[in-house]
Amino acid sequence: MFEQLTDDELFAEVVRRRATGEPIGGPLGALVQRWSRPARYVISKIQASYGRGSPADGDELYQDAVGKFLDRGLDQFRGISQQMPGRSASPKTFFLRIVKHVAIDFYRRHREELAAPSSDPDDVMEEPPSERARAVEMGRRTEERADAQELYWAAFARLQQEHPKEASAWELYHHEDVEDHEECARRLNITVVNSYKRVSRAQAYLKLYLLDLQRESPRGEEA
Repeated sequence: MFEQLTDDELFAEVVRRRATGEPIGGPLGALVQRWSRPARYVISKIQASYGRGSPADGDELYQDAVGKFLDRGLDQFRGISQQMPGRSASPKTFFLRIVKHVAIDFYRRHREELAAPSSDPDDVMEEPPSERARAVEMGRRTEERADAQELYWAAFARLQQEHPKEASAWELYHHEDVEDHEECARRLNITVVNSYKRVSRAQAYLKLYLLDLQRESPRGEEA
């Protein structure tokens, strides 16, 4: 029933049903299921940046993000890009931003708990300045990696909007790890040559979009 609807159409159906008091489980479930793979990809990147995490964490964080999207995200989403004021944003990009912040908060909190001072006075040791500097640098790099992920998904959302065929090929080849152009071609019902071309064009478009986003982001302006 919901397979034929686009993300925007599904999201509109969720909002409509919510406004009229109808059950939203069906369209909302179909929507977040579509976003499950990219959400777990975002989580895995945050895990890698913090050097910790497990598949079980990924399931928990994904469910937590879905809960936040349901509790507050449906009311907060306005369809306006935070990265590019004045431009539209997709519900998927908004959801992946929630996923990113849920994961960052989780691992940052976990790191702070591990670094908390011991209640035993005999265990309290002054952290060397070099260690403090290293921790600050690691935190800065983690934030930069998280920002880069957000920019990537904003660029990919633009690719989906402006070049949907290239976006579909890119998602198969990279997000779903179907690193075989014959299989990509079979799934997309195109030739292998066209699969190569679409992935190549998608890569070129993404590079251009990322450059635009970097110039428009606060960090880009500071640089």
